[in-house]
Amino acid sequence: MALGGATTAFSSPYSINPNNPASYITFDSNSFVFDAALHIRSGTLRTTDESQKTRFGSLSNLYLGFPVTKWWRASAGIMPYSNVGFEITGDQVIDNIGRLVSVYSGYGGLNKTYIGSAFSPVKNLSVGVNMAYIFGNIVKQRAMTFPDSGTFANTMVRSTARLNKINFDMGLIYRIYMKEGRFAQIGLTYIPKQILDGHSESIAYTYAYNYSKNLEVVKDTVSYDSGNDGLVDLPTSLGAGLMIGTTNRWYAIADVNWQKWSEFSYLGNNPGLKDNFRVSLGGQFRPSAVDMGKFYQRVNYRLGLRFEQSYLEINNTRINDFGLSFGVGLPMKKSRSTLNIAVELGRQGTTENGLIQENYMRFTIGSALQERWFMKRRFN
Repeated sequence: MALGGATTAFSSPYSINPNNPASYITFDSNSFVFDAALHIRSGTLRTTDESQKTRFGSLSNLYLGFPVTKWWRASAGIMPYSNVGFEITGDQVIDNIGRLVSVYSGYGGLNKTYIGSAFSPVKNLSVGVNMAYIFGNIVKQRAMTFPDSGTFANTMVRSTARLNKINFDMGLIYRIYMKEGRFAQIGLTYIPKQILDGHSESIAYTYAYNYSKNLEVVKDTVSYDSGNDGLVDLPTSLGAGLMIGTTNRWYAIADVNWQKWSEFSYLGNNPGLKDNFRVSLGGQFRPSAVDMGKFYQRVNYRLGLRFEQSYLEINNTRINDFGLSFGVGLPMKKSRSTLNIAVELGRQGTTENGLIQENYMRFTIGSALQERWFMKRRFN
């Protein structure tokens, strides 16, 4: 956390990095690693003359990492893959009808559960692969209500897509050892074009709203489509990174990542997205090179920077995202485990050309627990 999203060349025996499965090889041969975190994102959406507050929170990740043999390490976990959450309201008055309120909304998303392995076929080189199962539901709906009229019925149109498929991604890391405990390592990741199986269904119905019970009372079904099977094409992704540092003291890391979102399609529809490009920089420093000394000397201090040219282009304007992150890894007493806290301040989009800009803060808290396995006690 707090490294600006720079993960392609990152590896550590104390944390888990599923973005490059080759990183698992650094797990200690006698240790079990458990990594969990949650995040809260709050922000302000702005146009040239209006603003609105937002807030969202969820589980960030839940990972396990463990050794299998001297040359084989493994990891498993679950994480959010994508989230959908929006609500747009329109309010107008129509002659001879009255007030019409239209609400466009969406919710749901995809989750990703994986199991991965890393191997070291030759000295200083590790390769890894994740087998992942992506699954979830995405709901989009449009409600049209007539709050000032008892003549016209409210209408709801709702579509639901259920998506799932097993997919794979892979990576490698090569480490070079230098003098005085310094090292450098190169990381590469590749995610081939992924295809999800999709099933969609839609329903349209009229309803009345019971305000005392806060629920819809369905009057009549206008139409129902039991569903069509289709495919969702997810983009090819390439990543490259460089990490340099010294053992247990400091490191710096840089990443570039490219995703071919122009090949994305959703159940047969191509939304015309652009290719995504991201640059990430990060680093960590710990004053003490050993697990001794005052508490602040054993804390890991982190800083990160991220720039992303997203896949969205609206009104001939690319939507960019910039973030600055900082955080700490707090050592736990009599353990190699850490409590990790990170804050990212960012800005996404622009108010130019009639668009919306979001200024946001993402707060993440988690723990990386490392416990010894298979150690025979010498003293009772």
